[in-house]
Amino acid sequence: MTLDDFRREIADPAIEFRPELRWWLAEGLHTDATLRREIEDAHRLGFGGMEFLAMDEGEIDHARYGWGSEEWVHDSQIVVEETTRRGMSVSFTSGTNWSNANLPTIDPDQRAAAQELDVVHETLAAGQARSGALPRIDLEAPIAETTLPGHRGTITQQHLVAVVAARVAGEGRLDAASIVDLTAQAQGESLDWTAPNEGEWRLFAYWMHGTGQTASPSASVNYTVNYLDRDGVDAVIAYWDDVVLTPALRAEIARNPRAQMYMDSLELSTYGAGGMFWGFTIADEFRERRGYDIVPWLPFLTRDAPFMAVSTVYHHQPADDTDRLTVEKVRFDYVRTLTDLYIENMLRPFAAFLHDVGMTLRAEISYGLPFELTRPGPEVDGIETESLEFGAQIDAYRLMAGPAHLFGKQYSSETGATTRNHMLDHRFYDQIIATQLAAGITKTVLHGWASPAGAEGVTEWPGHEGMWPMFSERFDTRQPGSEFYPLWTAAIGRLQYALRRGRPRIDVGILRTDHFTDNLIGMALIGPNGERIPDEVAYGTMWMRDRQNHWWQDLGMQDAGITYEFFDGSLLLRDDVTFDGDEVQPAGPGYRALIVYQSTLDADVAAHLRDWVQRGLRLVIVDGARELESLMAGRHRTHEVAASATPGLDGRDDELAAITAELRRMPGVRVTGPSGVVAALDDLGAGGRARFVDDDRHVLTHLRQDGDLTVLYAYHFLYETAETTTVRVALDGEGAVHRLDPWTGAVRPHRGARRDGDRTIVELTLAPGEVAIVVLDRSTGVVDSTAPAHVEVARLDVWRLVVESWDAGEPEVLTEDRGLGYVSREVRPATAITHMDAGDVDLAPWAQLDTVGPEVSGVGEYTATVTVPDLAAGARYLLDLGSTNGGLGSVRVGDGGERGFDTAHPVVDVTDDLRPGDNLVVVRVSSSLNNRLRARGYYERVPDIGAQLTGEARTQHAIVRDYGLVGPVRLLRED
Repeated sequence: MTLDDFRREIADPAIEFRPELRWWLAEGLHTDATLRREIEDAHRLGFGGMEFLAMDEGEIDHARYGWGSEEWVHDSQIVVEETTRRGMSVSFTSGTNWSNANLPTIDPDQRAAAQELDVVHETLAAGQARSGALPRIDLEAPIAETTLPGHRGTITQQHLVAVVAARVAGEGRLDAASIVDLTAQAQGESLDWTAPNEGEWRLFAYWMHGTGQTASPSASVNYTVNYLDRDGVDAVIAYWDDVVLTPALRAEIARNPRAQMYMDSLELSTYGAGGMFWGFTIADEFRERRGYDIVPWLPFLTRDAPFMAVSTVYHHQPADDTDRLTVEKVRFDYVRTLTDLYIENMLRPFAAFLHDVGMTLRAEISYGLPFELTRPGPEVDGIETESLEFGAQIDAYRLMAGPAHLFGKQYSSETGATTRNHMLDHRFYDQIIATQLAAGITKTVLHGWASPAGAEGVTEWPGHEGMWPMFSERFDTRQPGSEFYPLWTAAIGRLQYALRRGRPRIDVGILRTDHFTDNLIGMALIGPNGERIPDEVAYGTMWMRDRQNHWWQDLGMQDAGITYEFFDGSLLLRDDVTFDGDEVQPAGPGYRALIVYQSTLDADVAAHLRDWVQRGLRLVIVDGARELESLMAGRHRTHEVAASATPGLDGRDDELAAITAELRRMPGVRVTGPSGVVAALDDLGAGGRARFVDDDRHVLTHLRQDGDLTVLYAYHFLYETAETTTVRVALDGEGAVHRLDPWTGAVRPHRGARRDGDRTIVELTLAPGEVAIVVLDRSTGVVDSTAPAHVEVARLDVWRLVVESWDAGEPEVLTEDRGLGYVSREVRPATAITHMDAGDVDLAPWAQLDTVGPEVSGVGEYTATVTVPDLAAGARYLLDLGSTNGGLGSVRVGDGGERGFDTAHPVVDVTDDLRPGDNLVVVRVSSSLNNRLRARGYYERVPDIGAQLTGEARTQHAIVRDYGLVGPVRLLRED
């Protein structure tokens, strides 16, 4: 690609680069007119695609409108037709709502339904005999509470899997050496057995039965499918092949090159006492893959996991510390086997089916269940993460960047879900997106969109909620800021276009294995004294913005501008991962070094690393690294000696020890602690392709290379806690440097670049929260330049303000008669806009202006005149708005067009619009709906889900938010 190509294509980025939307439909209730209107609105506002799903809509007739009904199938056809007609992507979900793959054609007793291993036990004294029927699971007993969606339906069948006895060695402790497998002695479901003569004994009977987890809304009852046995995906494929994908729908999919299936959260529940995901083939598969029987170890595998895998607490530990390592290895082998089966029996066949019908598979892989986080990456077409559960943390986004970049997968994020519905300014969401881009996420899927129209009786202004009022945000026409979405979506489209050019260039790959990833970071919002920490405070001032990354905790590489990401070491064993003597996966991320730091490492991976080191691989072995296990629980793990044992019970510890001892002596390997990694990389000649000349604690970067073009993304991520920073970045190669204006598409020479040997030094001054894209064109010579100075030409202190105040208007009732014997009705709340003339004002938040006040939300229009006697030839003129309190908006000067601005650094290039003499300046700034909704009592009815997770029921506490242009507004000349 040439710079001219880049400049031409980025001016108006194609629709596939625009942000996309998650669309919560009110089941199949929406009229055809509503569906078409919403898609047209989304397209008009610049969004590139719609992922649609059914959400429970109160007391409507679910049999008529729920997922799987004729109305839902009809609406799906409309959605696919209308998105395809506009060139938008369209994504189905693998069942109703979002939480898992589910079907109406199965029941919990069938092999295709999700299964669990449950347990019941008897306690026997020394020498005590028991006989007769083994205790069964009481399937009608109260079940364990879960915060995950769905409830347990009716289960009628259970199957005896195993019987095991163990000597009790204290509360929660068992003597591992005493365990005896009694399964073969059971006759049918009966057992005669006498406990040994020493100690108290516990007899465990393990039964498999369906989880019975349901999903709604559905025309009948949807049950979660089996992710581990092949029966589950076969049932999913059969349902979609036979029922959903009608000839008409297939024809539309064939016309849409971006039709997808989206598998969202793995929110699968077990309800019984065992807490183990299971299947009809698990025991046999475990034995074949791991080389030993899982049954004797079952007492150490049962667990409680009230909310996601990270919350796992095992019921029993071995009494003897010498057995603890063995038990940990067995636990690893169990979850490794689950991951194998998830890949082989769900993802791989489902993706193959979808490819046959012209669709791709995008998925939030692994997290939430005890599956290895990154190993499933190669099996899907797109890997998705999310901002909510991971708290929009850079280290969390790095977790799955490894497999995405190694295998050339689209890396996307579900973006914008919070617990602060309608409360926060637009800047908050822009900062989430900016953080994602720094990790190489190049597809933003906003969470989300809902039509204002919904069911009568439950739909109030500002509109149908969709994903409830407590767990999301809306990026649709109910927002005052939607007026400016075309400018905003184009800017995001330009950023995403730039960061999809060519191939990523990541300096370091970090080997990391995790089956219990902490995906509850975004819910860790309760302080040490029980106080509720607002989302915006946590995101803006805590964790990564308080020098606390979660997994790679030493910040030396980040401060130096050395980029890194994580992946499971077994991925290096794949035939499609290569090392060319300098880089790992040169056509992908091109890691110039790898890091091993966890205390366990697979022996085959270690041998593979040894072979690569002999060919020139740079390897850093890090002892003493600490990483997060659970933020809520305050639990971390320190790996005192890296690669000191194999993770599973494979008998290869001695073999691993010999390999790692050899590795530690090899000349291409450095052994250090976390704080010595940067020096080790420098010593190996892998100090970073976009190295900071001086360490900088404020900036994150991401690098792409496309032919002669190197694209650098830089982001000042301390948007709440720091001042402007100037960073100098040393880019490999020589050439001319240009900078992109994301809001206009202009690509202009960058002032502040110089050659330094075979590198180009780029100087960037970034305000807190500001992002920059610079392009190094190596096809031409370096043009040395100094950074510009800015001279204030004028200051605009007094403005005329008119506020367009948004409030509830008269709702509209919509009806639809499709000739099926009934009429569908929905209500569409309307917004009434009142113009409030505040007169001439000194810039201040609306709440502080007597003519506006604290109960107003909407759009403010500010007008002023700036007088410029003459314009300097060749100079650039910038209008610096100071602050808009995070509000999205636009600027128009004279007869010029509307220009958008960065909500963190609202500075607009007005050079082409400014004229000598008087110039009318019009600034429009939007707000959130918080202040108006607060005044209406909306939040008094909205539960605070962040507090609920601690067991405390409370409603949202809404404060008055600052809105509007507050300046100082200055016209600057760039000299």
